[in-house]
Amino acid sequence: MVSKAIQNLDENDLLFIEELLSKQLSQQMEQDKTWQTKNGYDRPFARTKRILTCLNAIKSQRQMVRVHSTKW
Repeated sequence: MVSKAIQNLDENDLLFIEELLSKQLSQQMEQDKTWQTKNGYDRPFARTKRILTCLNAIKSQRQMVRVHSTKW
């Protein structure tokens, strides 16, 4: 179930959130790479999966908004 606040966002708002999450994901992946190189093991409690989950949710919500806005 999607909250009313997220449902009320238009495609531009969702695209903006998606861009922010993409930048954050890029930064996180770079930090993970640096950690791996420096320490020789995966970074504990990496946020990459959490960011990917949010990014996928925003993408699916954007797709749903696009489908519902199409005139039949």
